Amino acid sequence: MTNKASTNAVARVSECIESVRLDEVSFTFVEVIDAAFVLSLRTNPDLNRHLSAVSNDLAAQESWIREYKRRESQSTEFYFIIRKSDEPTGTVRIYDFREDSFCWGSWIIKPGASPRVSIASVQLVYKIGFQALGFAQSHFEVRKQNSSVNRFHLKMGAVRVGEDVDSYFYSIEKACVEEFFRRRDR
Repeated sequence: MTNKASTNAVARVSECIESVRLDEVSFTFVEVIDAAFVLSLRTNPDLNRHLSAVSNDLAAQESWIREYKRRESQSTEFYFIIRKSDEPTGTVRIYDFREDSFCWGSWIIKPGASPRVSIASVQLVYKIGFQALGFAQSHFEVRKQNSSVNRFHLKMGAVRVGEDVDSYFYSIEKACVEEFFRRRDR
């Protein structure tokens, strides 16, 4: 764990998610009580094509969340429920903290959600990573077949830094993210 995410990171992230709401979109830390909602997203065939597979086992999902809460308490990972008007709408994780970079993924938005949920959740991810945790860049991977998400990240200014058989690997600087949202909000 880097010092970026260690000292009081849970408190800083908690303060950030409690104080920032964009277009009625907010984050809460995932809790064991959210397991059925998370599992419903992860096992939905329309949503899980580009994610690692999970079994449709509520007890296993609850166990995974309990183990995650240990990692959260150690500030090595943060997993959120995305909420629109306080209703659960999706999930996203921030993890793999490096010297000056964080990774994010497990980004799932339930069908029928407003397109604003997606863009607001991305803004919140970057606010947490750049402002609350103090990172200067983000790294992440996107499955090659997920063409709309690949186009979105390239439009934001992400740089493709590698690939394997299934995925493209990206990096994006804080300044690119800030410029993207400045242009978008004009």
